[in-house]
Amino acid sequence: MTSTVLLPDRRGPSTERPGSPPAVVVRKAQRRRHVDGLLSLVVLGSVVLVVLALLGWDLSGGRVFVMETPSMCPTVCVGSLVGDRPLQGKVHLGELITFHPPNASAETYTHEISHIFANGMIQTRGVAGSGHDPWLITRSDIVGEVVFNVWGLGWLLRALPFLAIGVLAWVLARPWVRKRTRRTWDRAWMTAVVVLPLWTLHPLVRGSVISITLDRAHRTSATVVNTGILPVSFRSASGQLAWHVRPTDLVHLSAKPSASGYLVLHEAVSLYWWGWVIVALVVASPLAGYLWHIWRDDEAEPEPATA
Repeated sequence: MTSTVLLPDRRGPSTERPGSPPAVVVRKAQRRRHVDGLLSLVVLGSVVLVVLALLGWDLSGGRVFVMETPSMCPTVCVGSLVGDRPLQGKVHLGELITFHPPNASAETYTHEISHIFANGMIQTRGVAGSGHDPWLITRSDIVGEVVFNVWGLGWLLRALPFLAIGVLAWVLARPWVRKRTRRTWDRAWMTAVVVLPLWTLHPLVRGSVISITLDRAHRTSATVVNTGILPVSFRSASGQLAWHVRPTDLVHLSAKPSASGYLVLHEAVSLYWWGWVIVALVVASPLAGYLWHIWRDDEAEPEPATA
């Protein structure tokens, strides 16, 4: 014959009210609030640091520009962030400068010095072309000398207004979103903040024609540069193809012009298999995160218990 002895519960009486969420769920919600608060702080702090860095560079006398034309590819290609300082001392051949062309103070170019004349006049050129610029400038036309340039970072500067407004709206509106839908709100808003600059600025896939020549066979030859962030392929209407053209790289294509006299070129993303795997992982990561939290049953925070 066996007997069962019931021992007293040493944890003491339960402090949970009827209808309140279990303590484990509450602890998960508290940890999530800490993580979400840290995430908001990191995102907002990153934007603020970028703005302060640009402001500090400007206050120290420097200026930043975004390269928008392919005339200096591949040295300083489209989307590069160019940092200038006021010109100190003499100018030198091959030096990169930012200047205003004569009688065009609203336009700004970053080219290299190709010739310095005895009377002080300066001739410039873009490295992508073989000819000199069709003007001569003086020292007073120079905005500054190039101190640094970082490829691709210019796109971030151009997207900064979108990011700043989007992050600020996200931080201000988030406390007003119901806790049960807050995680969904975060995903949707951050997706919009990333997609809107990509859709507006088109930094991923771009191509620019630098020069065009016509030979005796009436075939058009073009020098094309990849000014986007991703590798691309260029294909002419006659079928000539250039695969896996890396960013800032130049290729030469030739084809007969169309009936209207234009050279038609097509461009498309051109990645190796491992590149497509990375793209697939990045695209699928939000869905994977959502399914992970559904499986853990912590997608939504518990609502506060009512008396």
